[in-house]
Amino acid sequence: MAEYEELVKRILKRRPELSEEELEKKVEEKLRDSPMLSRLGALLLLADELGVFETSGCSAPAFDASEFTKISSLVSGLNDVSLYVRVIAVSPLVMVNGRPVLRMKVGDETGKASTVAWEQKAEELAAIGLSPGMTIVMMHVYTRSGPDGKPEIHVGRNSSVKLVEDSGILPHVESFFIPASRALTTETFDVRGTLIMIGELRSIQTKSGTVNAVEALLADEYGEAVLVAWRDKVELITNVAPGTELMLTDVRFKGGQLQTTIRTCIAKATKSKLDLSKLMTESKRLVSNKIFRVLDVIERPGLVTFILSDGVWVYRLSSSSLVGVKVKEGDAVRVIKGFVSERNGRKTIVTPEYGVMMATDEDARSVPMVDRKKRLAELSSEESDIIVEGILHTKTPLGTVETKFGRVEKISFWLRDGETTMLCSAWRSKAREIDSIPIGKHVQLRWVGVRQNVFGELEIAVERDTKVVVLET
Repeated sequence: MAEYEELVKRILKRRPELSEEELEKKVEEKLRDSPMLSRLGALLLLADELGVFETSGCSAPAFDASEFTKISSLVSGLNDVSLYVRVIAVSPLVMVNGRPVLRMKVGDETGKASTVAWEQKAEELAAIGLSPGMTIVMMHVYTRSGPDGKPEIHVGRNSSVKLVEDSGILPHVESFFIPASRALTTETFDVRGTLIMIGELRSIQTKSGTVNAVEALLADEYGEAVLVAWRDKVELITNVAPGTELMLTDVRFKGGQLQTTIRTCIAKATKSKLDLSKLMTESKRLVSNKIFRVLDVIERPGLVTFILSDGVWVYRLSSSSLVGVKVKEGDAVRVIKGFVSERNGRKTIVTPEYGVMMATDEDARSVPMVDRKKRLAELSSEESDIIVEGILHTKTPLGTVETKFGRVEKISFWLRDGETTMLCSAWRSKAREIDSIPIGKHVQLRWVGVRQNVFGELEIAVERDTKVVVLET
């Protein structure tokens, strides 16, 4: 092969103390140690070990890229493979259980694969300054099964990663990502989209403690998508200016929204392909300087949630900036800037900090009130944010249920309104609240959902921000 002969000449020129015969013996030793290597692959590994490429910076050796293993050929359990790939994404160097770790995603014309490096190798990769779009040669790497069951590339103690010039063979980095609005199934995707707006930072209680989260609106040439960034991914989103096109790996589509995962990497695209001003004008989700009537107010420490209506739809809006401001049913608020997120049939207005303010009484009169009260006999399909009432007819003992978030409290109860009785369920703090109400009391449940249960029957779901009101008889 011409490539092989040219590389032999290059090695002998850089290492004149070696004879061609000695070099060939070393190639044979490599082939015995790693039978899966081609002869050219073995020579490339030797060239790297002998420092042949070190002084050439990012200049590429003359090689045939087809001699490297393709990502589509990877299986778990390989101990010594070499790859010529494009960097798709790189995470910052982080500490996991006291050990530095760096994650990447790489790809070639046959597919993509996640990559992980620990300790010294992680620090070495961080020092290289890898970024999306770069082309690299990875040598002496091995594969293991990743959390998703797919082969994952590991950069081990004897592995090496070198920058090389772009041969033009590998796909452009952005071709590895799909438009964010096209992620519509419960899977994990690598997506791209232009950042339109970022909502207010939230602190959310989970089984592992309080974590930060923020919602953002992304748009692409096909539509829009809401992204929820969690934990350490929050800062990666909030530090980006609207109008920036982003590439995000390993985001999960769940509940009508994209959610970052522990493996998500976020990078800026080389340039934005979309006109931000046009997106802002045409976006169906954006809300600007709009009046809403207040249907209810739910207060929690450091946060107030409004149940709002524009005269047609019901929305939720949570704000920390209006905590302590006296707002009552019938008042109005003005959303200066925000976007609508819809999940499980419920519409939520997401605003930046101070994106909402009190409106005047005159403004309030311009928005008609909506009546969300429903009789149990009227419920024939799934609904969200309605008000029902009736007699607490009977209930089960307060119990616990094992979920993916751990053991949580649950109670089932039956509400009677005239001749109609309907099954209801409540979880966590709402389960305890229902348990404390004596049977026979007349109760009103404000802002519940009606869902179909596993038996195909309609059931009322008492939700986290449902108001449970005991009425006077």
